[in-house]
Amino acid sequence: MPVMPLRTQIAESLTALNQRDFPAFMRFVGEDAALDMPDGSRVIGAQSLRDTLAAFLMRHDIRFADAVIMVDDTGSRGAADVTVKAEQKPADGEDDPRGSSVSLPGVIVFERDDALFLRISLYLSTPL
Repeated sequence: MPVMPLRTQIAESLTALNQRDFPAFMRFVGEDAALDMPDGSRVIGAQSLRDTLAAFLMRHDIRFADAVIMVDDTGSRGAADVTVKAEQKPADGEDDPRGSSVSLPGVIVFERDDALFLRISLYLSTPL
C-alpha cells in the first residue's frame, strides 16, 4: 500500500482532531510516538499521546482553523501554521461562568517515518 502524502496526512489529522475523532487520528500515530506540549512537557507512547492531547483539546475546547500546511522535500517532516480557537475558562472565584473565546497563532510540527507520526510538537504564541 502506498504511503499517504504528508500534506494529506496532516490535513486529515487536523480534521480528525477538530471532530474529536481520536480513533481516526490515532491511525496516523506510531506506537512509540512523542508529543511535545506548549508548556514544554513531553509524553511518549501512543496511548499517553492520545490521552494528553485529548484532555488538552477538550479542556480548552480547541479547534484548529486556517491551516497552512508545509512539508519538506523528503516527506518526513511537515508543519501546520494554524489559528488556534479556544475557550479560556474563568479562574476559580471569577464571576464570568462563560469564559472567553480566544484566537491565537500556533504551529504544529509533525515528523514521520514511513506512514506513522513519530513526533508531534504543538507551539502556541500565548499559553492558554
